[in-house]
Amino acid sequence: MKTALCILRSSRIQSFSQRIMFHLDRIVSRVARATCAGLVSMAYCAASFSVMPAYALSDSSTEKLLFFSDWTHGIDARLQYQRASADAIQIVALRDVPSGKGLRFSIQRSADYTGVANGTPRAEISFGGFLHFARGHEYIVEWQMRIPEDYQFDSQQEEVIGQIHQGPAAGYPAFALFISGDGQYEVHSRTEFKRDYVSQLFGTPLLDRGRLVKWKLVYVPDPSGRLARTELFKDGEMVFSLAGVPNAYAADDSAYFKLGIYKAQWKRKPSDVAVRTMEYGSISILERTIPNVSITSTAATASHLVQINKYQEVTK
Repeated sequence: MKTALCILRSSRIQSFSQRIMFHLDRIVSRVARATCAGLVSMAYCAASFSVMPAYALSDSSTEKLLFFSDWTHGIDARLQYQRASADAIQIVALRDVPSGKGLRFSIQRSADYTGVANGTPRAEISFGGFLHFARGHEYIVEWQMRIPEDYQFDSQQEEVIGQIHQGPAAGYPAFALFISGDGQYEVHSRTEFKRDYVSQLFGTPLLDRGRLVKWKLVYVPDPSGRLARTELFKDGEMVFSLAGVPNAYAADDSAYFKLGIYKAQWKRKPSDVAVRTMEYGSISILERTIPNVSITSTAATASHLVQINKYQEVTK
């Protein structure tokens, strides 16, 4: 019994230590952001989208950790599953993460997806039952991902590896991160209106096989575009930045995050692969309330870059 109590205490101390390290990392990130991210974001936006940051956060903003899991104690019961079978989402040993645990998502082209959302191939966990992205708030989502060493890229189809799903409205996700058929990562930002659609290609997923990639998404939803901001970082480097362009559905305070794999066209169009597998480490979602907003620049002009995606269907 003494051994069991020691193990339990050790597990609790480890979990507590991880939470302390998470908050220390948040403090360091905020300091770094205050000193340099503004210049980086402005330069990137001017080059890519002709957009300037729409606002500056007030010192009176409040911060709250909405969710954190490193899967040490299993999968949170509030999370919803979208999968064809129970073994499509499993807790597995994952190297290079403090907890040693991760989630493995697997989908097979031959599986029956009639009972899954939209009847399309996917293995995802959804935060839609308890955690939503509302206007007037900034959200910071951080997660870890590992592409398996033997991962074969599909040159004929893209696949979603993370998304913000709009609330009750039907349509495309407000934000989606893909591995594209071009062998690059791809980001989509959009609303129910086609004019708001923005996409960006970057990076080489092939070079990331077998190693842990750290993603960070900063999201301020605003369907008017006035305060809207979407920023994506990969291993600490900004790879996508968009401000002043609508990035949420009208009156939507119910959007939510989804993690996992989704291949919308797998059953209907040619593909190079029959199995998809992806591994994820810890995930955290932080909320910052913005009680007072000071406008520091004008909203984006009509000259912001819009790349028309060659794929006709993205995701729902």
